[in-house]
Amino acid sequence: MSTSVLEPTVEHPVAQHPASQALVTANPALEMETAFSDLHPLLPVLVAGAVALLGSLIFVGSIVAGLLLRNSGIMAQ
Repeated sequence: MSTSVLEPTVEHPVAQHPASQALVTANPALEMETAFSDLHPLLPVLVAGAVALLGSLIFVGSIVAGLLLRNSGIMAQ
């Protein structure tokens, strides 16, 4: 079996950053504009669940209604 070999890390001197990066400052007003808080994060999940439930009830209900009508004699062949 092969084993992995770890090479020793070499400490590099502190990387010199460009002067333009040292001048960048945080702008709290910009951060406040981009912050988004959803008041109702589960609303899309509940709506999708309600639509899926309604669709499944319609599907199963149509099958049950078809069987009942067929057995009642209205749709007898």
